[in-house]
Amino acid sequence: MATLVAEPPRIAGPGLKSRVAALRDRHARLWAGTPAELPSLGPATGWRRRFVNARAAARLIDELAAEVDHLPEERSERRAWQDRVRERLQDFGAARLGWPAGYRRLLFADAFYAAALAFAREAHACQPELPPDSLWQALRNVLIGNSLQMLLDRDVALGPGLFAYSMLYPLTDNLLDDPRVPAGDKRAFNERFGRRLAGRPVGVSGPGDAAVFALVARIEEEFPRASFADVYESLLAIHRAQGRSLAQQDEPQLTDDEILAISCEKGGSSVLADLYLVSGRPGASEERFAFGYGVFLQLLDDLQDIESDLDAGHQTLFTRAAGRGTLDEPTARLARFVDRVLDEADAPAGPAYADRKDLIRRNCRTLLVGAISEQPARFTRRFRRAVEGQWPFSLRAMRRLRRRAERRARGAAGARRGLTPAARALGPTWR
Repeated sequence: MATLVAEPPRIAGPGLKSRVAALRDRHARLWAGTPAELPSLGPATGWRRRFVNARAAARLIDELAAEVDHLPEERSERRAWQDRVRERLQDFGAARLGWPAGYRRLLFADAFYAAALAFAREAHACQPELPPDSLWQALRNVLIGNSLQMLLDRDVALGPGLFAYSMLYPLTDNLLDDPRVPAGDKRAFNERFGRRLAGRPVGVSGPGDAAVFALVARIEEEFPRASFADVYESLLAIHRAQGRSLAQQDEPQLTDDEILAISCEKGGSSVLADLYLVSGRPGASEERFAFGYGVFLQLLDDLQDIESDLDAGHQTLFTRAAGRGTLDEPTARLARFVDRVLDEADAPAGPAYADRKDLIRRNCRTLLVGAISEQPARFTRRFRRAVEGQWPFSLRAMRRLRRRAERRARGAAGARRGLTPAARALGPTWR
């Protein structure tokens, strides 16, 4: 039988809905005005350098797998083990990938590790049956929230709101993307979820609703509605964007401009909610950056997911481009769009912020080149060669290294016996 959630105070957030619309339109114009020309991805590399790098990476994968097999059981010994593994990765990054000192320091900061581990433990306690892929998706959002904390010069940590919002991803977004779920069921769930986010009475229609609503309650504990109205407006913004994105599944007559607007709103609102959940009351420049950050992450996801989106009949800028030919132009535009968003962000000057922004830029380029390597037939030979010519590895080597890492991770069962159940579940998905 359905139960009823009591009604808290109504939301009275001033103007966030209109600001989201303005940010959506701003970034759609920015995308349309971005040239479809591949920017510089890094220093030029020759085939010999890429070959040597790939051999070194294969050795590193094997060495790290051996280290994982010998993970100490005693907590007191694990810090030395962790430092040893971190030093090996840092040395490889400096020698083979050109990592600057500031990037190494940020990438391997203890706070990021602690937040990820705290998430893994709490996620297992909250949803022990959640598949590893879904846990990884939620952890990715934690890392996005942590990266915003880093950029805002705040303590990197996992708060209740960030945890709950991250767990909402696999429980809501995947349901709405699942082609096996009837459209009517999706819309009915989305309506109930929206009422709960808005603080209105709503019936709990099964265990799925109960789990989602319990996560909303966690956010309410950290951010009382009466004091943080815009936190809930930000959550309603991504909720509305998810609802509009259903049109990408069941309305084949969408124009490219409409698809772009949906993608901008969904991606931008997603990270805007992260910003509110780590900041509470961000400023206008922080909103602009977080929104743009979310837009290019959404487009990177669409590039990575093109094959599954095509199979499911979902419409994105990249599935549309694939129907017309290769993905050279939209992928080049995306690489340059990432640079424009990062370069145009209002931010304090100084080496510390430059290093933090460099970390995000490098990670995004790695995601983009990784997507190219996984679907080479979607790109011309000329484009692939242009990318490889400024990357530490060949695209073929990247595919081989990924498969090697996955095999070694699956074989590291002995080490996973020394981890928490959640960490064991996440283990096979670590890259």
